Amino acid sequence: MGTILFAALALALAVFALTQRRLLWGVIGVGAHSLALAGMYLFLAAPDVALTQAAVGFGLVTFIYLLALRRTGKLTVVAAETHPLLHQDGERITGLEWEILSQFARRLHRDLEVLWVPRAEIPRLLRAGEADVGAGGFLARYGEGLLLSRPILATRLATVRLGPGPVGAVAGDQGQDHLPPTGRTYEDHQELGGALARGEVGGAVTDLLHLHQWTLHGDVAPTETADHGATAFRFALAPGETDLLEALNELLAELEASGELAELVRRYVG
Repeated sequence: MGTILFAALALALAVFALTQRRLLWGVIGVGAHSLALAGMYLFLAAPDVALTQAAVGFGLVTFIYLLALRRTGKLTVVAAETHPLLHQDGERITGLEWEILSQFARRLHRDLEVLWVPRAEIPRLLRAGEADVGAGGFLARYGEGLLLSRPILATRLATVRLGPGPVGAVAGDQGQDHLPPTGRTYEDHQELGGALARGEVGGAVTDLLHLHQWTLHGDVAPTETADHGATAFRFALAPGETDLLEALNELLAELEASGELAELVRRYVG
């Protein structure tokens, strides 16, 4: 009877280990499976085999798997620097998205690496498999063909006018879709804000978060605003990365349900 019970337990633990999305839980399942096999061998009157299974299968193999989890590679993020979502602060990186990505990397047992790139480069790098996640105030454009996470932070897109002249937008950003034919594009919002402050352009298509930052620092004082509707900052992933997207959305849902996401928004965005 004991043999049957341990055999059934071993089968159940094997199924548990194979169906876990989180690697740590999979390793725990494999270790417990080894202990169940050791118990079955003991009931089969093979104590030497049971001892070997427990020592090697549970002890040594589980230890090796746990070491391997610490070396499963990096979670590579390509991002345009965007305060207060994801930005460099001296030697460290901080921001709302950094807090989320740090938790996500820990959940995947990976080291987090952020590469600063122009917004227009993010889709290409994701599709080429050179990065796992696109971030940094990412507002998706139609036709990019990327997988998008649950919303991180809601915002709106608008054209703001300071005076006469062409309208600018960040190349590759959602605002570029609303540029008139005479519009100009810039590598990032810092360059666009500088062009506005210098009078190089008379307006910009941007999101309310960046507009608030420009206004807060005294770079712009809009005289006219045309709203283009609601949108949201999200994380982007390469097509086909459905498992990674599911894991990321699961984390975001947990943070939202617990109220932690709202607290992070209050801390970084206000």
